Amino acid sequence: MRGRRGFTLIELLVVIAIIGILAAMLFPVFARARESARKIQCLSNVKNIALAFQMYLTDYDALMPKEHRQDVIDVFCGEEPKATQMNPYLRIPVILDEYIKNRDVWKCPSAKWAQGAMAIMPGPDWFKIWISYSGGESCASDEFAGCSPFPPGWGGPITDSFTQGQTGLSRAGSTGGEEGAFQENIGVTNCGGREVKTSAVGDPAKFIVCGDAGIRPEYMKLSDLAFPDTCKPEAGPECYSDWENCTWSQDCGLSADVIQRFWSDSTYRRDFTRHFGGSNMGFMDGHATWMSSDAIYANSSGGELCQQTSFGDLIGVAACTGCFCKLGICE
Repeated sequence: MRGRRGFTLIELLVVIAIIGILAAMLFPVFARARESARKIQCLSNVKNIALAFQMYLTDYDALMPKEHRQDVIDVFCGEEPKATQMNPYLRIPVILDEYIKNRDVWKCPSAKWAQGAMAIMPGPDWFKIWISYSGGESCASDEFAGCSPFPPGWGGPITDSFTQGQTGLSRAGSTGGEEGAFQENIGVTNCGGREVKTSAVGDPAKFIVCGDAGIRPEYMKLSDLAFPDTCKPEAGPECYSDWENCTWSQDCGLSADVIQRFWSDSTYRRDFTRHFGGSNMGFMDGHATWMSSDAIYANSSGGELCQQTSFGDLIGVAACTGCFCKLGICE
């Protein structure tokens, strides 16, 4: 009696179907496990940055300094916050560098949008160089890459965006750029004010100093934290992606019909978050935690331009109303 030497076509198809069903069941599990690992790594990085904030506050008893030179402030139309942002040596990652030591801590492995050292301002007299290249204008050319310069040493091989004619990161949103250029997918608060004394903060355990970021590395609005890789999700249906014909907004913005569904469907909204429907955040007292994006909104209320330090249960962030500000502050 001859034995069977192989499978019939039906048997083979059944085996292939079973393998396909098992793969369909297991692949989402593998993807979730991979994202869980990334979330934990990101949370660890956020924790390290929060501890660096805590050490800085222990040394100086106040949040980071702001620009005080009146000649610098005058060039930026008398706007001290903008003058502070333009000073490469007052950028918070630069200030905390001696506490953190490893700049890779500022990266979140789950980030879809990269910010960081796009423009490099040669120093140490950055303002003199700014004036010579800009003619005294606050944002004179593309070499300034959005007017967020960093000092030499933060752009990989790029040490001077002006003479080299290129930038550290190729553009905002790119995960490429020059090897070694600083990337900042974990951002810092731009709310609550610089030079705020620790004694002025009622509850440091609720004051957010760092967290998931992308579109805006120095976040102001709740959406910067809750949906870091999405442009202006707080916009109403009258203000959707491609605002003012900015084509780059289509890469990260929401169309009018998507915005409607975004705010009416919590399951759909979850897809636009970074970590399983939420974000990692670090606090002034040094602890770090994950919070769902909806909870971030639920724990805060509106305020004016980040001039206040407390918004509901969370401190250091603000909500917003109006076009592009549906839930809090206007830009």
